[in-house]
Amino acid sequence: MLDAILFAAEEPNGWILPGDINEVWWGSSAFLVVAAILWWKGLPAAKKMATGRTERIRSELDAAATARSRAETELAEIQARLADADAERARIRDEAQQTAAAVQAQIAARTEQDAAELRARAAADAESSKAQAEADLRAEVGAIAIGAAEEVVARNLDPETQRNLVERYIASVGSAR
Repeated sequence: MLDAILFAAEEPNGWILPGDINEVWWGSSAFLVVAAILWWKGLPAAKKMATGRTERIRSELDAAATARSRAETELAEIQARLADADAERARIRDEAQQTAAAVQAQIAARTEQDAAELRARAAADAESSKAQAEADLRAEVGAIAIGAAEEVVARNLDPETQRNLVERYIASVGSAR
């Protein structure tokens, strides 16, 4: 008999509601209770989660836009600094070329001045040496002339002696040079 009750409980009630009607009532009630709890507690949490996710995505997009604008500003500053660096490099190069030209001109002027001074000193030394040589030559000629005059006075000059005396004088003057 127990088999018959169990077998009867498993038979369908109809084609719409198969199985035991109590199971349908209890299953439907449990479903409605769970659905109500989910509606009551789960739906606000799901909405909050969706809203939070939306807000988080929005804040991340705003942060990304801010970071992008900051990066673009920094890029513009770096490009401006690079342009300034190029201008500074050109200015320094031009300044160095001008300084080099000025130094070259100073060196050339100093070299020309030193050369002129050296030429003037050499000319003065040559003139001094020439004057000294002339003075020495005059002194020597004077001494020779005095010696010749002493000899002439000491001897009587005949034409042969006079010619010999003049030739010796010329030879001695020629060898002194």
